[in-house]
Amino acid sequence: MPADSYRDPQVGIRARLADLESRIRDREAEVTGDFWDSLDAHVRERMSVLRDALELVTSDSFEELARAEGQLSTYEGELDRLIARLPTIEEEWLAVPDGVPDPPADADAGPVLSPSEGHDFVKSFETLVRERDRDAEIVVDGWWACLARFHSRGVPFALRSAALANGNGQLAEVAMQLVTSIPRATPRLVLRHETFLISFGKALGMKQEIEVGDTSFDGLFLIEGSRLAAERFLVPSIRAHLLALARFDVPTLEIDPPNRTASLRWNFEPAPKALDAALRILSFIREAHAEVHFRKTG
Repeated sequence: MPADSYRDPQVGIRARLADLESRIRDREAEVTGDFWDSLDAHVRERMSVLRDALELVTSDSFEELARAEGQLSTYEGELDRLIARLPTIEEEWLAVPDGVPDPPADADAGPVLSPSEGHDFVKSFETLVRERDRDAEIVVDGWWACLARFHSRGVPFALRSAALANGNGQLAEVAMQLVTSIPRATPRLVLRHETFLISFGKALGMKQEIEVGDTSFDGLFLIEGSRLAAERFLVPSIRAHLLALARFDVPTLEIDPPNRTASLRWNFEPAPKALDAALRILSFIREAHAEVHFRKTG
């Protein structure tokens, strides 16, 4: 009887699996953590499920080894396909969108202003926007909400203003939402009012604290995001504009890379100085140099 008849049938598949695992680990070593973060959630989950087959390569079951070979071969092919597209993906992530999505409508606003108050509110909003872009597109929703699409210093913006009235139908304050577009590669950052509850949570270690070393600023805002993002965007001039805007109302700044938007929200009458500060803040963020590294260098 030939000697080959006594060969372990798992020897061949184990050798193929060892080679497959080696190639996979070499390919994975080429990419960064940002590469994995860039994948859509369903793609990342599928890749994770396929990669789990690495746990089966030491199994004593021929069926499990065969299943591992099939899954890992599929995983290797998917990984090769994704890596081949990296130059295109990086270009897409660095592109700055031309358009800007409209800010969402404020659910708390409504037809509560008197007609005379509403007329003054709309006129004030239109004047505020036209002074910055005479060609602005303005949409009036009744007499309690306005939407403007315009440019300032070459940067596209969308501004929604919603009136909040007191019980007598008089203007109490205005909810302002200003949005611009950003590259997908922009790092995430959220800046919000440092309330008592948030301060208490930080004291208990429930919130990760990022500070910029400016006492007046750190005491007013909670910074959520990476320290790199805070250092990149919260430079002295931008902190000064945020503090200027906070004289009217402490704003909420949100840099949202997946949606390619940066936005500011605050409540006050449409004051020119407040809007100018907000425009400068978002212009700086939009025009900041974006970087993305999906593939390791060196």
